[in-house]
Amino acid sequence: MADWKTLRRDIAFEAPPYLRVVREAVEVAPGKVIPDFWQVELRRFVVVVPVLPDGHVLTLTGYRHGPRRECLSLPGGFIDPGEAPDAAALRELAEETGLAPARLIALGDFVDNGNQRGGHGHYFLALGCMPAGGLRPDITEAARRGAMTPAAIDAALDAGRFGVIHHVAGWCLARRHRDFPND
Repeated sequence: MADWKTLRRDIAFEAPPYLRVVREAVEVAPGKVIPDFWQVELRRFVVVVPVLPDGHVLTLTGYRHGPRRECLSLPGGFIDPGEAPDAAALRELAEETGLAPARLIALGDFVDNGNQRGGHGHYFLALGCMPAGGLRPDITEAARRGAMTPAAIDAALDAGRFGVIHHVAGWCLARRHRDFPND
């Protein structure tokens, strides 16, 4: 199968820097064109799984407006314009936790909708996290920090305490990585 070819791309709605809705004309096979293939482009983001030297993982618990409830989550946030994903991961980790890793491992980048795009996340495992300053409390991200064992996070996942799929994805990607510490 050949890649689809975008023949036309028109912005239907834009609310910078958070959202863009685009209408494309897409050739999906020779002679077969979909004239109104819609795409939603949300701002790129990072999620970081911070592992402390003792093997515990620093987690955040607080209200998330998307699921409209208190959720277990991981540090992360938007990538600023012109910022590299790894730099954003280090910045967000410092701002939300005051930690810096001895080693940052990229776990991949993914979109959350196979056709309409949606969010585009970059996921990282941060090993050997130590206090380094840079904590910047933000009223829109008020959360309690905690240190959990990997088994406790797995149990929290089973109990439905995560409410945002990006944090679940970050946890699952980190947990299966060869350098993730054994519990």
